[in-house]
Amino acid sequence: AVEKSADKLRLAMVAQLRQREAHFDFQVQLRSDDSKMPIEDATVAWDEAAAPFRKVATLRFPIQDFDTPERRNFGENLSFTPWHGISEHRPLGSINRARRKIYETMAARRLELNDVPKREPTLEEVANF
Repeated sequence: AVEKSADKLRLAMVAQLRQREAHFDFQVQLRSDDSKMPIEDATVAWDEAAAPFRKVATLRFPIQDFDTPERRNFGENLSFTPWHGISEHRPLGSINRARRKIYETMAARRLELNDVPKREPTLEEVANF
């Protein structure tokens, strides 16, 4: 059963995407006041009235069967990093600098344990799924 599995999230996603697609709005706050919206102090909540969340994208996951051994293996050998983008979109602040080191270390260790090199997936690989 899902509730007793160590893979609760994966199993819930499998069940969801077999029956219906999923949508997620991606939102950001634009910093409008340097003194009231510090980057280096993550304990300060940014005022949503001064910097309302703005939807910049909707992620859409269509109905699909993604839980195959081939796809799990493919995903296991990928590395995620929010720093893989243009410099204007790079994560800022001390928390994100720490996260970057953690992401890099975790990815390197997983790839080492899987005995695979770090590389970018090709368009052909992605299209095959």
